Amino acid sequence: MFCPKCGAEYREGFTQCADCLVPLVKQPPEAKPKPSPAPPPPLELVTVFKSGDPAVLALAKSLLESAEIPFLARGEGIQDLVGWGRFPGGANLAIGPVEIQVNADDLEQAKTLLLELQESE
Repeated sequence: MFCPKCGAEYREGFTQCADCLVPLVKQPPEAKPKPSPAPPPPLELVTVFKSGDPAVLALAKSLLESAEIPFLARGEGIQDLVGWGRFPGGANLAIGPVEIQVNADDLEQAKTLLLELQESE
């Protein structure tokens, strides 16, 4: 015996669900498929900071991490793989500087955090 409302199973002899107070049925209720969650909104990444200096980039990333602002360091992994590697300024001439990108919703907060760093560049 099964409750048609909550799906609880009972032994023979019971006629009513103790929780829902509805009459029991012989067949279990059909499981209803759960709706799939809505996809997250697409991210709109915007560049908030550019630098070829690895030390400055590490500081910028640290500031964003401490503020729990998600970011992407675009071009960081390929600086030493293309062309002649990094020049004394820190950037690869073929690739350009590393761009730190954040979601457009976090742009103003990220700009404020990186303002002093941007001015020193």
